Amino acid sequence: MLNADFSVFEHRATRDLVVRTTEYRLPRDVADHVDFIGGTTYFSTMRSLRSTATIVDHDVKIQPMVQHGRVSKVDLSHSGSSKSNVPSSCNATHVTSQCLREFYGTANYKPRAPQKTHIGIAGFLDEVANYEDLNHFLKYQRPDARRGKASFDYVTLNGAKNNQSLEASTGEAALDVQTVVGMTWPVRTSFYSVGGSPPFKKDRYTPSDTNEPYLELLEYLVRLPDHELPDVLSISYGDDEQTVPERYARRVCTLFAALGLRGVSVFDSSGDQGVGGSNEKQCVRNDGSNKPSFLQAFPSSCPYVTSVGAVQDFDPERVTTKKFSEIVSGGGFSRYFDRPRFQDKAVVNYLTMYQGTQYHGMYNPRGRAYPDVAAQGSRFVISVNGTFQLISGTSASTPLVASIVSLLNDARISQNKATLGFLNPLLYKRLGNSSAFNDVVHGTAEGCGDYKGFKAAEGWDPVTGFGTPHFKELLKQVIDL
Repeated sequence: MLNADFSVFEHRATRDLVVRTTEYRLPRDVADHVDFIGGTTYFSTMRSLRSTATIVDHDVKIQPMVQHGRVSKVDLSHSGSSKSNVPSSCNATHVTSQCLREFYGTANYKPRAPQKTHIGIAGFLDEVANYEDLNHFLKYQRPDARRGKASFDYVTLNGAKNNQSLEASTGEAALDVQTVVGMTWPVRTSFYSVGGSPPFKKDRYTPSDTNEPYLELLEYLVRLPDHELPDVLSISYGDDEQTVPERYARRVCTLFAALGLRGVSVFDSSGDQGVGGSNEKQCVRNDGSNKPSFLQAFPSSCPYVTSVGAVQDFDPERVTTKKFSEIVSGGGFSRYFDRPRFQDKAVVNYLTMYQGTQYHGMYNPRGRAYPDVAAQGSRFVISVNGTFQLISGTSASTPLVASIVSLLNDARISQNKATLGFLNPLLYKRLGNSSAFNDVVHGTAEGCGDYKGFKAAEGWDPVTGFGTPHFKELLKQVIDL
């Protein structure tokens, strides 16, 4: 059909092999019905993917500091306020599963339909979730789950491997799986490891292809029967929107919408670079104009995904900072996707009250705005290669929020009610500005060099969305929907 001759090409420097063609043609009567064709003429320089997780410290000695999920010494030196509302299990410098469960109100909730509730986790390009690391994590942070033989299903797609040697374990996958299992056990958990790479458009910040093959994962999921489909999907990866070909992005976004219609709530990390890269030279458009621009994140910029930002400290919670967390919660406005109507009131209020004409031309005020919500994303204690490490990122906050929504679904499923599915309209029309979320008003999404970026503010903002969730309040509001 493509009228193309494919050959094996070898990279002169790396000796990597790839099958490609230098040209292809589609029949005229077919071309109008094709979104895009990938894996044909693009020659990328492959390297490990850019996830949204940052290791803050290696080989953390938390034994005997952590015993049975509790931190022996409370350290809230970064909270800047009283400690009356913060559980004694919480320590701003070493955040454990027990702390998160108590702080967000899920610790006393026992899943009622764990075999019917199902949470999925996306993994891309060589990320490996290790069973031994999970067991080590549970030994100190969820011993009840360890006694209950907590585990997860490992699904490999598109040529991905499942190497369970301890040295093959990687931080992103460990963070995702351990956060979810620590929060939701005994809810069924699946890790979808996906190989391959998608179409790509380089820019100054991303000169080679580190983007993820979302399409392969989504096409697999939409083919699953309802009883095998997860009701929540957590994705801790993100690409600069402008490095993703627009047709590819729109196709992926359409499949996210399809999952939402089938009752799946999809969550994605908003990024760890604030409004862009680490210097202003990286923050330019790649359309040939080289105009200065904040960098948007995909798939957070897709309206059918619930985007999650990150906060640190506990009383009050505030936007993550480079100094303490080594990451800055990402946020912004899409240049590919228009702002959906359900966002109008919240976003226009922010732009009118706080933004004005500042940074004119650096972002698209009419684009889909993100993130939608936020949660703790700083210094999680995670087991990688048999040792504890501190990991920060919207990679941490995303599986945390996904886990909370999975427990909400569990409560609804136990009453024979439908899962929440596509969540954003409900967030913007009812839940967002309610007691179900703690409004975060401290901090900014700095980036692109010296730009302060967008600031957290009352109500919705493009740094932490509506803020962080209160499980008990959310449960009250969604159980009778």
